[in-house]
Amino acid sequence: MSEIQAETVPDGDWVRAGCKLNLFLHINHRRDDGYHELQTYFQLLDYGDELQVRAVESERPDLAGEIVVEWVAGEEGTAGRPARMVDDLLFRAAHGLRERARTLGPAIAERADRLGAHIVLRKHVPVGGGLGGGSACAASLLLQLNRLWALGLPMGELESLGAKLGADVPVFIRGKNALAEGIGDVLRPATIRPSANFFLVLIPDISAHTAGLFAHPHLERDSPKRNDAWLLSHWQSQAENVFQPLVLGDEPRLQQLNDALGELAGFARMTGSGACLFAPVASREQGERIGHKLQAGHPILRRFFVAAAKGTTNQSVT
Repeated sequence: MSEIQAETVPDGDWVRAGCKLNLFLHINHRRDDGYHELQTYFQLLDYGDELQVRAVESERPDLAGEIVVEWVAGEEGTAGRPARMVDDLLFRAAHGLRERARTLGPAIAERADRLGAHIVLRKHVPVGGGLGGGSACAASLLLQLNRLWALGLPMGELESLGAKLGADVPVFIRGKNALAEGIGDVLRPATIRPSANFFLVLIPDISAHTAGLFAHPHLERDSPKRNDAWLLSHWQSQAENVFQPLVLGDEPRLQQLNDALGELAGFARMTGSGACLFAPVASREQGERIGHKLQAGHPILRRFFVAAAKGTTNQSVT
């Protein structure tokens, strides 16, 4: 399915939300409030969950609009769905946007309580893999409901709402690759050069616990802060993901898979807090060949996908 901009998609059509890779992830220091200052690069991929959103508005002012989130299986199953709908990130995004609508002046505030939505999520991105699938869906939903509910919020306000849901949400609202600093909330558009046209992404049969990794006593929290030019030029050779040694160190089979990916593709790294691994590849066919070979020799590899890199300097290679 080709990508459709949330601003123009008709009510009820399917929209691909997307996902991301952290091409590197450094932590510069831990702040007094417990948050970590970091540097990373968000590479967006043309792959992700799909959303179908239908706006609902009650005709009776005494009846609140209902927000319903439904999950259906895609390349991933629905086992990661929260037990309660109120804990679902999509429900929280829609509810938070409706709360904001109550403050937007008499005309919108008067109908805010009647606003509802029926949201269907077709799951393709694994939960807890470091690919940001949930954040991408929340961003897509905010963009769509802002239009379908005729709220007219500017991009900056949607980013602020998204940041309350997760640090990765704003980059998906912008829809562009970016360098990120702070706690991931300070974004600067940038393009990695030389660019990779495709990425092979490995989905292992394990996931990592993000909160536990941030609290890990051996987490490297004093990576030197680098300027943009250095980061963009040295992301493969000298940058790293500081979570990777912790996750791979606890799972020898994942370390073996990472080593094998590095041998076949010439590069291997973990994204986010894990546990998905990735490598840039020259073509979709090359990525699929490597993926199938790894799958045959490593039972921990549950599945893989090859996706086009968004916003690269050369999209002509197939």
